[in-house]
Amino acid sequence: MPDIQPTSIELRMPSDPQLLRVLRLVGSGLASLGHLDLAGTEEVRLAIDELGASLIALGDGGPIDLTFELTLDALCIQGVATLPDGASLDIDPLTDRVMEAVASSHSWTLDGRRAVGRVEKDLTRPG
Repeated sequence: MPDIQPTSIELRMPSDPQLLRVLRLVGSGLASLGHLDLAGTEEVRLAIDELGASLIALGDGGPIDLTFELTLDALCIQGVATLPDGASLDIDPLTDRVMEAVASSHSWTLDGRRAVGRVEKDLTRPG
């Protein structure tokens, strides 16, 4: 099996649910470069769906910034969306449960008016 080549990809996308398929493509491509099996790649796709859909729902309609980082040990995806004035970081409990099931770790934080979601998939463990 070839070595993993660490890489980082940054994307800025409009707040459009139809573009979630682009995020899934980037994530599954990096998952394959990280030598994840089919089940692990599908888990990455599910985590990205949840992350992207949540950021679109939470955001003020402006662009969403995403960073995909493939390291020797993990695939990390971080997304940031600006919240409307006065909004809170309210994550659907089902989203948290899905991310808990498919990601090695995940988190949500609030940085001023910016919602920051992060998911990580460990490449050193199967699935």
